Amino acid sequence: MQYDLDRAAAAALIDTFVAGWNAADGARLASAFAQDADFTAVNGLRVRGRSLIGEGHDELFRTIFRDVTIASQVLSVRSLTRDVVAVEAELSYPTRDILPGVTRGLAQYVATRSPAPSGDRWEIVIFRNMIPFERPVAGPVERRVREEMADGAR
Repeated sequence: MQYDLDRAAAAALIDTFVAGWNAADGARLASAFAQDADFTAVNGLRVRGRSLIGEGHDELFRTIFRDVTIASQVLSVRSLTRDVVAVEAELSYPTRDILPGVTRGLAQYVATRSPAPSGDRWEIVIFRNMIPFERPVAGPVERRVREEMADGAR
């Protein structure tokens, strides 16, 4: 069953993430997350908590991701309940590759709407960031799915 959803509010979370990234401001980036959010980075590193998510990104902005900017495009927002959504967004790196040869990433996140008294606020509770890649040997199902994904992106 699909629920009515403030799609713009759920999608705005990735905009907050991107704005914080592009300002090299970990706290701003992390403001999209719940206090106890789970975050899995592209390298599989898992952290818990808004403050650690912000701290970790501040370190990245000073080191390997210095001067890397990102842009995002929401690919889908799926409402699971009135107060829970699953979102998928593509991330791209317009200034330079995030890592050698890596021009895009995928972010998948689950967001919840906070109940009163904190107001009608959406926040990310689970975030998975990944780098898509093609395997050198792909079977017919994987090739078909990749073709369908490419057609859907057009």
